[in-house]
Amino acid sequence: MGNITDLIKDVSSKNQTIETFAAKVIEINKEITSLYNPEDAYTVNIMRADGAIIKNVRLKASILDVEQGIITIPKKDSWVLATTIDGVETRAFISEFSEVDRLMGRIQATSDPKLFFDYSIDGSNLHIRYIKTDTQSESDETKIIDVAKIEFDKDKNFKISYFDEKEKPLAITHFSPNSLTTTFNSIENNESKERLNLSLKEEEVSIKFTNKNSTVNNHTTITPLETIFSLKDDQGVEKQKTSLTNNNVESIFFKDGSQISRTSLNEFRSVVILGDNMSWVSKDKLELKSKESILTIDSTGITFDSQKEIIMKGDSIKIEATGTTTINGESVNIN
Repeated sequence: MGNITDLIKDVSSKNQTIETFAAKVIEINKEITSLYNPEDAYTVNIMRADGAIIKNVRLKASILDVEQGIITIPKKDSWVLATTIDGVETRAFISEFSEVDRLMGRIQATSDPKLFFDYSIDGSNLHIRYIKTDTQSESDETKIIDVAKIEFDKDKNFKISYFDEKEKPLAITHFSPNSLTTTFNSIENNESKERLNLSLKEEEVSIKFTNKNSTVNNHTTITPLETIFSLKDDQGVEKQKTSLTNNNVESIFFKDGSQISRTSLNEFRSVVILGDNMSWVSKDKLELKSKESILTIDSTGITFDSQKEIIMKGDSIKIEATGTTTINGESVNIN
């Protein structure tokens, strides 16, 4: 900005005349062919009331680099006040605006001359970010990297991002009118991979842990009526799933993608299923069931029904009954 400093000193020392006049903005000059961000504008073309056209009127003190400063971009066809020094049009700049299309600014950090606070505002979006440069006055926008960034738009989306030294996102929090999502990433082979995802909605909370292969290992979902826990292996095959509702708890275990056991518990009964075997416990009944046998214990007594041989072994077996005891069979041997 040395040229601007010299210009101010020159105007002051020589008592030069400063003229201001009204003009219409006829062109916004974006730096498409330069090293700058093509969305940024540094000059405009204006037309005076007498029809004279003045080109490349400054919007910023220095237009030779992207160092700190504030730029106000007027709307095309809007009216502005333009100022010249001693009638020299090459020294013209816009001093006042009637309508603004976009506002940009870059402020240098006091603790680190290569760190800048950068913002951009228009009618639809707000971007606020911390950026780092190679030099204190960087002329190449491609060498400017994001450190942290805040974005807000007209649809009420609010986003906060943090980046590593290569501008890869490390953490992102996204707010919308009906949700909040936070993601933590790891950087592997110069690629950002999601490792933890927390999502909050009006009636749902979701937490996902993802491994280095981008496979979800642990997923928990909570709603007003149900909580579900799911565990998977490194290939994404489900190993265990537990569901909790207001009156029921159910756990399922899997092997090679197939169910091998299930346990269900509520205030009325408990059910355990292991392959072809099942146990059922309720307030007044216990039932154990295998593929070919059923044992039932309830208020009426004990019933054991089997399609196979029943064997009872022990040092001493004692059977007592207060009523009639009956043993039936094609062949009954008591030794």
